Amino acid sequence: MSTKSQNSFAPVVRTMALLLILALSSSVLSACAKKPQELQKTQEELEAMARDLVLSMAGGEFEEARKHFDKKMSAAVSGAQLQEIWEAISGQAGKWINVSGTTFAEEQGYRVVYVKNLFERGTLDIKVVFNNQGQVSGLWVGALESDAYTQPGYANPDLFEERELVVGQGKWELPATLTMPRNAAAGEPVPAVVLVHGSGPSNRDETIGPNKPFKDLAWGLASRGIAVLRYDKRTKVHGAAFTSEEAASFTVKEETIDDAVLAVKLLKTIDGIDPDRVFVVGHSLGATVGPRIAQACNPAEGSSSPDEDSNADADTSIAGLVMMAPTARNLADLMVEQMEYLANLDGQIDEKEAAQIQEARAAADKIKSGSLKEGEVALGAPKAYWDDLSAHDPVEIAKHLNLPILILQGERDYQVTMVDLEIWKQALSGKPNVTIKTYPDLNHLFMSGSGKSTPDEYFVPSNLAEEVVADIVDWVNSLNLHRK
Repeated sequence: MSTKSQNSFAPVVRTMALLLILALSSSVLSACAKKPQELQKTQEELEAMARDLVLSMAGGEFEEARKHFDKKMSAAVSGAQLQEIWEAISGQAGKWINVSGTTFAEEQGYRVVYVKNLFERGTLDIKVVFNNQGQVSGLWVGALESDAYTQPGYANPDLFEERELVVGQGKWELPATLTMPRNAAAGEPVPAVVLVHGSGPSNRDETIGPNKPFKDLAWGLASRGIAVLRYDKRTKVHGAAFTSEEAASFTVKEETIDDAVLAVKLLKTIDGIDPDRVFVVGHSLGATVGPRIAQACNPAEGSSSPDEDSNADADTSIAGLVMMAPTARNLADLMVEQMEYLANLDGQIDEKEAAQIQEARAAADKIKSGSLKEGEVALGAPKAYWDDLSAHDPVEIAKHLNLPILILQGERDYQVTMVDLEIWKQALSGKPNVTIKTYPDLNHLFMSGSGKSTPDEYFVPSNLAEEVVADIVDWVNSLNLHRK
C-alpha cells in the first residue's frame, strides 16, 4: 500500500488536526437525543444493528450504514462524511479484517454497543449509541490497541508500584493510575507530575497502535523517583454523556483544563507526595493549553511580581509546567497545513485531496473571521470551541507566567513544527523561568526516527525517548523548589 493511500488526511490520534477527533466528540455527539420513555429494541437487536452498521461501512455501503440514524444524526453526518470517517480509521488502523465481537452496556441513560474490530495494525472499538427507540444517536471511535507494546528499557518496575484512583467525582469522574516510587513509601516525600493528553478521546497511556507514550513516561519518571498521575480523558470515558447543549458549548476547558486541575488537587493530597513539588506535563493540545492550566492552578500567576505566587490556592498550586510540543499558531491553520503535508508525502496532490484542502481552508478562514453561527460546526468543532481558543492566546498567557517552564520539541514533528517553537522562543526570550530543549530525531510522540515523519511510524513499536525522561527528571530536580 502506498504512503498516499495509507495516510492521506488520516487524523492520527494526538494530532492537532481535529477532523476525526472533534467530529466524533462534538458534531456527532451533539446528535444524541434525549431518550424516549419506552424501549423498542432488545439488547440482542441492538447488538445486531451495531454490527450491521460497521459491516456496512467496511463494505463501502455508507448510506446503508445510516439507515438507523435518528433525525439529528442524519442531519449531522452524511454518507460522504461517514465515508471520510471510515477512511480516516483505515488510515490509522490499516486494512479492516473482521468484527471480533460486540459488548452491550448502559451508560449515562443510553444503551450502547461496543463493536470490536480487528484491523491489520490492531483492534479498535466503535461505540454505537442508541436511544430507546432503537435509533443510532451517537457514534464514537476508540483508540487503536495492539498487543505489541513492550516496556522501555529505562523503566524498572521494581522501583515503583501502581494503584488505581479516580479523578473528580459525579458525572465526569475519570479512572486514573498513580505510579508511585517505592522510596515514597519509606517516608521520603517525592515530587510528582500530572500528565495531560493531546487532542482526541485518549486513554491514560495515550495509546496509539502498539505505542503508549504516557505509560512510558510514567514508568520512566517513577523509576527515577518522580510520582505520576495519569487518567483517561473525559471525552473517552463520557463521550455519550454530553447533552446536545453541552456538546454545542463544548470547549477545551471541559475537554482538558478542568480535569487537569482536579488531578493536581488529588495528587497533592496523597501521602508520600511533596505538595510543594507538583508539576503539570502536557503533550500537544495538553501542552498548548498548559499556560491556561497553570493560571487555573495558580490564580496569582500572570501577575507582574513573582512574589505574588504566595497567593496561589494551596490545594491546586503547581511548582512548574512542562510543555511537550505546544503549538503557537492558530489551530485551524495548523489543520490545513497538516493536510497539505500528508497529501504531499508521495509528491503530488490529486484532485480529491486538493478539493478537501480547499474546503478545509475555507472553513479555517470562516473560523478566523469569527463568522460561525451559534451551534455551527467547522473543521469538526463547534463555534464555542473555536471562540474559546481564539480568546486565549497560549503564547501571550505564557509571557506573564512566573513559574518554571520547560518546553520540549521534536525536530521531526510534522504536527507541531519548529515554526511553532520559533514563535515560543521569540516570545519568551529573556525570561529566566523558561528552558527550551529540542531533539533532532524525535517525532510528535517523542519517539526516534529518521527522514520525513509520517503517520506510519506511529504504528511501529517504539518507546518515548529516554533522553526526554532524563531531561524532565533533571529539570525537576534542579529546581529544588519549596513553594510556600
